[in-house]
Amino acid sequence: MSVSETVEPPAILSEEHERDPYATYRILRRSHPVHHDESTDIWLVSRMDDLRALFKRKDVTSENYEFQIGQFHGRTLIEMEGKEHTAHRRLLSPFLHSGGLEDFVPRIRIAAREVLAPVVRREAAKVSGEMVGAIVDEQDAAAAAGREPRFDLVSEFTAVYPITVTREMLGVPETMHDTVVRWYESIADAISNLEGAEEPYERGMRTREELRAYFMPMIAERRGQGGKDLVSLVADADVGGTRLSDEEICAFVSLVIVAGGETTDSAIASLFKLLLENPEQLQAVCEDRSLVLDAFAEQLRHAPPVHMILRIAAADVEVAGTTIPKGAKIGLVLASANRDESKFEDPDRFDIFRTDNDTDRAFRASADHISFADGRHFCVGNSLAREEVEIAVNEILDSLPGPRFAAGFEPAETGVWFRAPKRLELSYDAA
Repeated sequence: MSVSETVEPPAILSEEHERDPYATYRILRRSHPVHHDESTDIWLVSRMDDLRALFKRKDVTSENYEFQIGQFHGRTLIEMEGKEHTAHRRLLSPFLHSGGLEDFVPRIRIAAREVLAPVVRREAAKVSGEMVGAIVDEQDAAAAAGREPRFDLVSEFTAVYPITVTREMLGVPETMHDTVVRWYESIADAISNLEGAEEPYERGMRTREELRAYFMPMIAERRGQGGKDLVSLVADADVGGTRLSDEEICAFVSLVIVAGGETTDSAIASLFKLLLENPEQLQAVCEDRSLVLDAFAEQLRHAPPVHMILRIAAADVEVAGTTIPKGAKIGLVLASANRDESKFEDPDRFDIFRTDNDTDRAFRASADHISFADGRHFCVGNSLAREEVEIAVNEILDSLPGPRFAAGFEPAETGVWFRAPKRLELSYDAA
């Protein structure tokens, strides 16, 4: 028996796993491809071929979303199966795919520019010694003059930009921005509350009611008015006589706020961390912007925002010689499959030029990576994510010449379910 076969993986909720989940995934793939994690009571499946097979099995369902997220969002597309799932996907897909996004792209560009511009202006003022909003003496001005710009990309851009895009697509006024951020944070906290703590749960349930109180009158007001915002378009959508109810639209809106915010926020932060850690690849992207999507595709493979998604075994399910019992929770470990040695050469290496993660397919169901899931539940919002990230990366590179980690800052990923840097302090060349 080899050494690797004797090693037991750490518990998913352990500090050891959070420090380096990829080490856990290597143990799982090599020695425990189907493993019952006692800390979460989840059966972890970690190899690419096994995940792709599970996504296509009819006896592996999305019923988990009813208790995992449905109680906070309401019933949404991702927990539906069969004809119900097909009908709702047909209603929503046109507005979230490339063709339906055309009217929203200019708004996305404006959002990226408007979120980043005040930060750049503020840092430029500090560097020049003009301490905006305060009177400073000559010593203070001298100390400020010549300093490098420094700011946190996460708190000042990636955490703000996706919510701004979502809010504007929904036709929600800017005065509601802080409220939408609070909704997003409370539901995201509730969904990722693996320990089952009471406070995040109660806050998530309060948010559900508050969100409905706001959007229900809006839906009634906008239905049939021909508006171009996402609420109006979805409220008026009709496929073969099928329309969404007000409750279903509220659930969709809630899902868009959280899914669009969390994944895009994390993706941009992770992408810049990886590029800054690989300066030759960053330089290549700066010089050839057609590589932005290559970099995004590789980030999705190497460090996806969502590390694991759940399914339920509707019957006894055999995977890799192990039987997962009926009713059990199955954890499809996307982040592990994306580093499967049988699918990717040197899978722990971040490489935007790799040929085994084809960018042309990276945002379609035929993708080499599995970060958008697979089969009938392939992410309906993948095109929106692609547009948001590509626009954001170009805006950041245009506005921040020579980006680098700020002096003394050490980047780190955190999280178990969702994972990304929580801070990303950057400096850049002052104009």
